[in-house]
Amino acid sequence: MNLAPRPTKVEWSDPSISGFTLLEVLVVVAIAGAVVALAAVNLFPSDEEIARREAGLLAMSIEGARDDAWFGGRPVAISVEDSRFKSWRLQADRRWESDITRERGLGEGLAVTSLAVDGQPLAANDRIVFLPDGFGVPFRMTVAVRGIERAIEGDAAGAVRLVEARK
Repeated sequence: MNLAPRPTKVEWSDPSISGFTLLEVLVVVAIAGAVVALAAVNLFPSDEEIARREAGLLAMSIEGARDDAWFGGRPVAISVEDSRFKSWRLQADRRWESDITRERGLGEGLAVTSLAVDGQPLAANDRIVFLPDGFGVPFRMTVAVRGIERAIEGDAAGAVRLVEARK
């Protein structure tokens, strides 16, 4: 039996005692909070970001069809019907055939709200035709995603761009 007196006071400089200080714990919590905040911004995009992304993807699909006409040497048409983007090729027998390799579903909640070619309104599912000469007729397709409108415009020189929808 050891009858030596036990120390009643703990010395913080004693190397045998291990643990974290309150300051170290607070720094770790602050860093973890910053990482979670940055991840949340990227994991849960706003409606505005979703609208821009989905309209941009549709604009890129339209550009792809335009490029197919330019480089393929045959007219190519596009349409948006039944929540799907469709590409059409003009065949040698003068009939349009759907190109299933270019067909894709529209993004979440994306809908065509208006379509005009050369200033004339068309039905939302009418076709826009791209000719192999690289020149086209100006068009404007307005789309809505979660209530936010964007417009895809094409000019006579064949450029396709995403713009803010005019009210």
